[in-house]
Amino acid sequence: MRLTMNRYTTLAAIICLSMAGVEGAETDNLAAGKPVRFLPEPDYALTAKGGTDATDLTDGVFTSRKDDKLWFDSKCVGFSYPGLQQLWLDLGAEKSVGEFAIRLQGGSPSAGSSFPVWVDLVASRDGKQFYRVASFSRWNPGDRERFGIPPEEGKAWVHRLAFRNLRMRARYVGLSFYGTGLNVTDELWVLRGPDNAPPLREDPAHAVPFCADGAQIHFHKPVVWFSTNIPTPNPVGILTTLSRKAPVTLQLDLPPGVQLLDTRIKFEQQTLADGWSRHTLTTNNVTSTKIWQRLYLSANWPDGQEGELRYQVSWKGGQAPPGRQRIRAVRINPAPQPKRLLTGLGWWDLRATARWPDAMRVFQALGFSYVPLFARHVKDEAEWKLLDEFRAKGFKVVNVDSPLHVMEDRNKRNPEIRCQLPGGPGQKLCPSYRGPAYRAEIERLASEAAKARPDLFTGDIELWGWRGPLDAAKCSRCKADFAQSGLKDLQEWQIAKGCEMWKEIAAAVRKASQAAGGPATECGGYDFRPGKAYQFLWSVDRLYPDWMHGSEVSTYTALEPHHIALVGDEVRKDRQLLKRSDVIPWISPGDAGVFPGWAFRDALLECFANGARGMLFWSSRVWDTETLSAYADAVRIVAPVEDVIMGGELLTGVKTEPAVRVSGVRKGDAMFLLVADYHGKTRGAPVTVTLPVTRPARVVDLATGVEVARLKPGASSFKAPLACPGARAFAIR
Repeated sequence: MRLTMNRYTTLAAIICLSMAGVEGAETDNLAAGKPVRFLPEPDYALTAKGGTDATDLTDGVFTSRKDDKLWFDSKCVGFSYPGLQQLWLDLGAEKSVGEFAIRLQGGSPSAGSSFPVWVDLVASRDGKQFYRVASFSRWNPGDRERFGIPPEEGKAWVHRLAFRNLRMRARYVGLSFYGTGLNVTDELWVLRGPDNAPPLREDPAHAVPFCADGAQIHFHKPVVWFSTNIPTPNPVGILTTLSRKAPVTLQLDLPPGVQLLDTRIKFEQQTLADGWSRHTLTTNNVTSTKIWQRLYLSANWPDGQEGELRYQVSWKGGQAPPGRQRIRAVRINPAPQPKRLLTGLGWWDLRATARWPDAMRVFQALGFSYVPLFARHVKDEAEWKLLDEFRAKGFKVVNVDSPLHVMEDRNKRNPEIRCQLPGGPGQKLCPSYRGPAYRAEIERLASEAAKARPDLFTGDIELWGWRGPLDAAKCSRCKADFAQSGLKDLQEWQIAKGCEMWKEIAAAVRKASQAAGGPATECGGYDFRPGKAYQFLWSVDRLYPDWMHGSEVSTYTALEPHHIALVGDEVRKDRQLLKRSDVIPWISPGDAGVFPGWAFRDALLECFANGARGMLFWSSRVWDTETLSAYADAVRIVAPVEDVIMGGELLTGVKTEPAVRVSGVRKGDAMFLLVADYHGKTRGAPVTVTLPVTRPARVVDLATGVEVARLKPGASSFKAPLACPGARAFAIR
């Protein structure tokens, strides 16, 4: 029985309707009033107000908001970029469970506020070993339809995810779910099942890495890919309730043929009697995190071979139940290194590159054209030498920094840098402050630019929030500066101050880089884009192209079908407002919710096909082999058309039957075309594409290099077979 209900339906009514027709069932909620335990603890500030998260989900109260935006309600529970998140209840004794349900935020009202990637219902009899009882996963075809989950289309909704007809006896029940950018819930319930329900089936095949006490590691996807021809990382997370100083030991067993590569992490190794190899690592200072370790695996397995690895975590006085993880071998086909497009890892530091086995060869094979760093964090001369080695091999350099944030961090007790309010110094940085701390910050940026000599400098400045420097209107220093400026509008004055600061930053970086023998560095900022000034200070319109290279639009997404198109649309919107393909977007490699490799490949293609000339990434935490393999696929596809992307205009006049998504760039008679069906509406049937050609042309499938059609004016249509879901890229020559 599937229920349709509005937000005003009472919990009592839901319970009665849910249990209707269940023989021998009572209608009581076994979770009512019981505290919920979380690992990690909920961390979203707006929902954490009042400190009631432990009981907010079992108090029988839904949100009172009429717009379904749960994240504004302190009676809800929110998780910010949680990765693997656990929550569970102790029912007090072993009881019959008939249903477990929870209300969850979805819809992507902002790109990262999405439904969880997967949700496992777990249960245990002893509170130590938990078992998967039921699950929803975006990796399972048909699961969205089976659970009635609405599509993510940019509008908030709340969905009741229910696991019914459980018929089991257990004492501990809960959820293990993998989150997105923001996950929020307002209520859960556990309904009593029939009296004759059997005990929980304790099947080792359904054991899960649940951590009620102690520590346990976890992987980020159902299957972990590893590359057989180049070393690539796979992040391993950990959840722990232990003290930070408590030593934790990981025992990792790999099947025959699979090797753990050296990354300066000292594993003890031994060969087991069954031919497996055991790797043991003991360390302390452990907290719950998505990236406790990065494992670089290799093997002589053929492409596509699957197997598993085994693991167990232990600590003084205890150990977690053993776990198993599916693994899959993949050979990453090398991609050519673009000459003009910017391809690389974005928010990734040089130390991590130094620890990456054979990093330069890997970057070349993946088709990367730049090496990123945070120059302010580089203290080791060996790392500067490594950067020079990359530069000598033709790599560009991208320096990521947080201008003004560093100044603020170093001057926390200096009231001079704050807005000067009637009641004393405020909490926010003053946009008109130009004192010694400011001068020292400009000198810092110049000094680091002299060492890094970057081709691109990108600044992440988020000091004032989306509403801008609100204190400026009350600040005595700002009011005096505003009066002296002769401007009539305060917002105009704010933008003038932003331009003043940015010109000083860019000038210092460029001058220092060139004086040290480097390039005239291009400069841009995170989420700086044409149109509205970012934080009412940083204006691309005023600074492009002389002082700011263009747009660095940002999207935080879990790359559902809606999000893949959204990424392309945001790039396209900015490209239409710029003279050239000067969009370098910040997108996600998985930190707002992991996704299959094909989704990442298509998101990258959407950027290029809508006028981007490169990529930056706002997180480094969950880069894995699958996303890197997809990255190489995308670079292989666009490398032959990079001159079209860099020198072209957005393509118009393309028609399809049936109507599907089309993006592209045109330079003269050459075109780069992307045809997509992310929602799978065509069910894999070919699409007829009609192009605005004025001369005979060849259509080449860029993924295979195969010519699929020849066109001429008056006969300019061809059949495009599409993945379902997915996109296909073509060159028209």
